[in-house]
Amino acid sequence: MASTGQILAVVHTERHGKTRLISARRATRQERKIYEDG
Repeated sequence: MASTGQILAVVHTERHGKTRLISARRATRQERKIYEDG
């Protein structure tokens, strides 16, 4: 979740023991529903 309260869809990878961010964007309505439904 962003500091503004927005839910984000984040893509990441793990390489050599480190987590690397690939992209982040605001979640779609469907993605927010999946997140909220747990």
